[in-house]
Amino acid sequence: MFGEINVAEKQKILGDTMRNKLKQDSFNALKNRDNKRVDVLRFLISLIDKKELQLPPGALTEAEEMMVLRKELKNKEESREMFLKGGRQDLVDELDYEILVVKEYLPEDISEEKVREIVNQAIIDKGNNFGFVMKEVMIKTGGTVDGGLISKIVKEKIENI
Repeated sequence: MFGEINVAEKQKILGDTMRNKLKQDSFNALKNRDNKRVDVLRFLISLIDKKELQLPPGALTEAEEMMVLRKELKNKEESREMFLKGGRQDLVDELDYEILVVKEYLPEDISEEKVREIVNQAIIDKGNNFGFVMKEVMIKTGGTVDGGLISKIVKEKIENI
């Protein structure tokens, strides 16, 4: 029909939401001469662009963008721990700033209790197959919860069946 947006275009519009926000904030930081923030935001934009190149055209969703940001947050936190153990306070301070910037763009985590409810429902719907349950929970949480937490909860629940 006329005036309708096809699915790929709709996903593209939705998928660009976070990237556009990052680009706008990067532009504003550049105008404010906050070079440190500009560098972090540009790096995040490049990670999202790289992820998009791995997918079919127009297939990048906002949930996938969030997963890219979550993965980068996890990488930065792991690096921070290694630098802390190595006594590199200068690098720890730098990563603390980068972690704060990344967290600004991520939604707050769903409570562990809520994740457990979602896992319980997924087990009822999909059975006790770890892979099927994980996939279902990841879809339902839309990339807003760390995969490690979900995996831990799913393993606990399936082992207790």
